[in-house]
Amino acid sequence: MRIAIYCVNYHSCDRLTQYLASIDQAVKNAQGEVAVEVIAVDNSVPAEVISYAPEGFVLHTLASGENKGYFGAVRLGMEQFSPMTYDYVIISNVDVVMDKAFFSQLMGTVVDDKTGWIAPQIYSDAEHRDRNPKIMRRYAKRKLQVLKIKFRFPLVNWIYNHTLYKSKKLMSHERGEIYAGHGSFIILTKRFFEACGIINYPVFLFCEEIYLGEVCQQHGLKVIYEPGIRVNDAEHASTGTFRRSKYCRYNFEALSYILKTYY
Repeated sequence: MRIAIYCVNYHSCDRLTQYLASIDQAVKNAQGEVAVEVIAVDNSVPAEVISYAPEGFVLHTLASGENKGYFGAVRLGMEQFSPMTYDYVIISNVDVVMDKAFFSQLMGTVVDDKTGWIAPQIYSDAEHRDRNPKIMRRYAKRKLQVLKIKFRFPLVNWIYNHTLYKSKKLMSHERGEIYAGHGSFIILTKRFFEACGIINYPVFLFCEEIYLGEVCQQHGLKVIYEPGIRVNDAEHASTGTFRRSKYCRYNFEALSYILKTYY
């Protein structure tokens, strides 16, 4: 099985090294059943030196020369190293760690040719829960408009995060079809790229999940939540350092694009 991993670094080389080491361990555990290439795109300015020496996979490093955001960096990586020939393509942050059985779990997962996206279990160390499934059903336009207002006013967002968000009930879900998975770790099938082409999301950051959910729906592809595949999310290596105003501005801009393009 041939697998490509496109990951994006932004001043988080320690996290990246930890992530790459976990990939090595997972490849070793798969006992020669996978061929893995990692394309690490560095958004840091100035560029950071990525010096990890992999044992079980091929590592390509690419300096973007500027901070292109999450999917902007992914697109650059895909333009330089095509994703079209792989059985699976993973897009991820670097603040995740693969379970050592990850590739074995992926190889044991059965999906049909209508599946474009597999959303694995992403266990949050901070929240002590699985961050998937991210979105069960397509958002109503009104909900996105309300979210846009929330991010238009940073104080409203702060109040929400410290009151209503903390009181949200955590739920568990069985394997099945959903609208969109969490954006920190995305598994796309070969069928996705055959139908949709490479990533083309011209927004700096946020709402990547909604973009991919819409693309899958437009091309008749399914998104499957698969808790039997696991990664651990250490969370927010890049976005956790944002000031509240910048965090809200990027979310506001992303929601504006989504509403204009898909609603």
